[in-house]
Amino acid sequence: MRKLLALVIVLMSAGCAVCADVAGLEREAMVMKVELAGLGSSGDPSEREAILLKIIDRCRGTEEGEAAYWDLADLYLEGFPEEMRQEAREMLELCLKNYPKTRRSVLVKCRLVDLYDAKDKRRAELVKQLKNDSGLPSMLKSSLN
Repeated sequence: MRKLLALVIVLMSAGCAVCADVAGLEREAMVMKVELAGLGSSGDPSEREAILLKIIDRCRGTEEGEAAYWDLADLYLEGFPEEMRQEAREMLELCLKNYPKTRRSVLVKCRLVDLYDAKDKRRAELVKQLKNDSGLPSMLKSSLN
């Protein structure tokens, strides 16, 4: 019985350590987001990109780390003098790869459908996945081609 209790305590401690690590990463990400906000939307896009990449790199497995992929794709599409579609696609694809169960997956896939050319195989694959998604409203499914 004592061994079982000791095992439970060890497992709970390990779980708490993981929670503490994630909480620490979330705090670190929030500090970087404040730094990002300080630049403002008109701030140097290269500086904004560097901060978002730092969040992605340092804060894996956190909500802020996941959100940074979306924010970086936005920056590539709207924040630089010339649109960077390829870079935006790469960030969104990495988001799907690194966060396969993300609650944003439908949004990310829809955005990728818009970013790929109509004849691209990856676009067709994403459309198929979205059409097979039982949680996607039929109106949205019917708009996919």
